[in-house]
Amino acid sequence: MKAFLQRHRLVVFFLLAFLLSWYPWIIALTRGRTSGPNPLGPLVAGILVTAIVSGRSGLREFFSRLVRWRVGVKWYAIVFATPVLICLIAVAITLCFVRNSHVSGLSIEKLRDVPERFLFILLFVGLGEEPGWRGFALPQLQTKHPPLIASLILAPIWALWHLPLVGNEFPLPIVAPFVLSVFGGTFMLTWVFNGTRGSVLLPMLFHATLNTVGAGLIFPLFSDAVLVLLWWIYGMVWLCIGLGVLLFRAKKKCAK
Repeated sequence: MKAFLQRHRLVVFFLLAFLLSWYPWIIALTRGRTSGPNPLGPLVAGILVTAIVSGRSGLREFFSRLVRWRVGVKWYAIVFATPVLICLIAVAITLCFVRNSHVSGLSIEKLRDVPERFLFILLFVGLGEEPGWRGFALPQLQTKHPPLIASLILAPIWALWHLPLVGNEFPLPIVAPFVLSVFGGTFMLTWVFNGTRGSVLLPMLFHATLNTVGAGLIFPLFSDAVLVLLWWIYGMVWLCIGLGVLLFRAKKKCAK
């Protein structure tokens, strides 16, 4: 069994990540209701597969990535500023096509909730997902593939993982642009992970910042067709910037 898991560790990880995340949704469907995924599934799957395949030494490396914070100030600036900048770019482009009357105002209450929302997302969503996708799956994929190919393999799997959210948190008209943003986000997070010597803490901070600013502040200001337009622009901006930085790093690496 251990030999089988060593040969197929990545497949087993993905199966466990989906199973441990989707079980609330599956149970809810059998009762005629719906539910989102458990974001802690990838984390638990990564721990289980690492413990079985690599033992204590593997677990030490796995958990050390979660607290690898000595990565340089520029990476913290990138992690906190990029999600905000991309959201603002998407909003600015959207406003070029619509009137300001289609946009709601940002309330003081929501701004006051930002620190609490950020901490919750970091410890529940960021900690639940990133140690699995970036801490386990990405290093395994990069043992056989360059970063771009590894990202292209991981991105659709990560997008599919969000399936329980389709129809409630993600209405059908925004599913396609959301998938584009997942691809762009995957490219960006691969760049961050590799640039920070395999830190998972930085992708966690990136993920928490993105969800706090995008889902928590920006997207609720828009509705109906304008929201769909914003999502398409947002997805395209993410895809272009994420792919651009990953290709630039690959070109820079080849030039050395």
